[in-house]
Amino acid sequence: MKVTDICIIGSGIASTLTLIEICNKLLNDVPLTKKVSIAIIEKNKEFYKGIPYGARSSVNALTITSVHDFLNENESPLFYEWLLATKDTWTTFYKQHGGITAARWLKENMPLIENKKWETVYVPRFLYGNYLSEKITNLLKAVEEKQLAEFRFIQAEAIDSNVLANGQHEVTLEHPDDSSSKMTTNKLVIATGSAPVKKVDEVFSNKVLFVNDIYEPSVNDNLITLQATLSNTTIAENRNVLIIGSNASSIELLYLFEGLPELRVLVNKTVIISTSGILPYHITTKVLDNYHLPNLDEVRANGNYTIQTLVDAATKDLKYAVQDGANMNYVGALISNTLKLMEALDEDARKAFFGIHGIKLRDMFRRSGPEYKGASDALIALDEVTVFKGRYLQTVPTDNGVTMTYLDTVTGEQKTYPLTFNAIINCSGSHHLDKSQSRLLYNFVNKNICRMNLSNVGFEVNEKFEAAPNLYIMGPLLGGNVNKLIHFWQLENAARLTYLAPYLACELLNIS
Repeated sequence: MKVTDICIIGSGIASTLTLIEICNKLLNDVPLTKKVSIAIIEKNKEFYKGIPYGARSSVNALTITSVHDFLNENESPLFYEWLLATKDTWTTFYKQHGGITAARWLKENMPLIENKKWETVYVPRFLYGNYLSEKITNLLKAVEEKQLAEFRFIQAEAIDSNVLANGQHEVTLEHPDDSSSKMTTNKLVIATGSAPVKKVDEVFSNKVLFVNDIYEPSVNDNLITLQATLSNTTIAENRNVLIIGSNASSIELLYLFEGLPELRVLVNKTVIISTSGILPYHITTKVLDNYHLPNLDEVRANGNYTIQTLVDAATKDLKYAVQDGANMNYVGALISNTLKLMEALDEDARKAFFGIHGIKLRDMFRRSGPEYKGASDALIALDEVTVFKGRYLQTVPTDNGVTMTYLDTVTGEQKTYPLTFNAIINCSGSHHLDKSQSRLLYNFVNKNICRMNLSNVGFEVNEKFEAAPNLYIMGPLLGGNVNKLIHFWQLENAARLTYLAPYLACELLNIS
């Protein structure tokens, strides 16, 4: 069996950005003793883009931050140039496929783009996917023409891996026709994106649509199925949609709903349940004279604090940074002050902050752009959407659909929601890796090949990205690590991945 030099599992932006850096280094005369063999494994038929930036998402899905903040300072000018150079092509495509939402976005944002007002534009994410795809395609062609590397792109799901005696990794692949095969590689990179969402109890009823993952097979497919389900529900009062979770996917769904009048007219009520009971805040760019951080100031003045004391103070001060929307400069000042105070604490405290507390703080200042927040606020004001605080427990079948039981997190009582639902959409977070729906990630942990970090949704790695010898992690599964190079509680961020990709490429090509 031929051994591959580098095998990358996953073909989203973490994988693509790494491939771009590998190609750049190969084209810049990295000394080679032989042609490098690289295999990319992707269970979906689409390569290079991943879920957020590809066909499984909606063409109307926008970046969470403005395009100015979306990419780092080196990549931003290149993306801006591409947007302007290809404007006629992508605007025509968007008009044809984005409906009234696209028409409204183009009307409001094209003048800003043409005048290069990047700070206030939240671009459709498919544009970045197209940009990356074009960039990597050109680089791969250049590398192959110079006989520097050979690439194999394989549509399959990696379901297991074993460490061989010589340190190589043997990966088990399951192909679309349900056949299986094995591949041996010297270096294995896991770039599969975020761990799959927690699966809630499936509803077995021909009267109820159950969507565990809105991106499978795609958002558009699920919206079409949702409309068909509601159309077939004869009692209008039962045409209710339950969304579990109030994260970025939830507010994105509301944005898509708001631009689909043919769907909205069918829905009696959309109910969102989450433990916070809060949708992401809108981003505010209000300039303040100072950032009021009284609790952190008190910790600094008193001294002799612990990580818990510090985090408690940061949590209390965070309410000032989000009282009129998420002011990210204010949040940045809070995080900067917290990290400065943390320098006096030990290494265990730093690990606890990045692995546990930072993630909890992040969840408290989730934010979205004006289009998303405006759509959700409009639907709530029209009483088409209700968001409430509670912990989802289960659904109970009835003659007309299902009812939901939940835990009232204020009183601790178990209650039944007073509506019947015909559609349930799961937008909850990821499972811990030791319980993951991904067979590959589950096996890594339960076969003791890799260790979870303190976040439990990421792997513990060293400064070389290794979770085990010759086994590298890239992308969101790095979140929650802290070492000399990696110090992020989340890595679902193009700018941070662009920053890390050159370092990983050096490790894979053995460049010091």
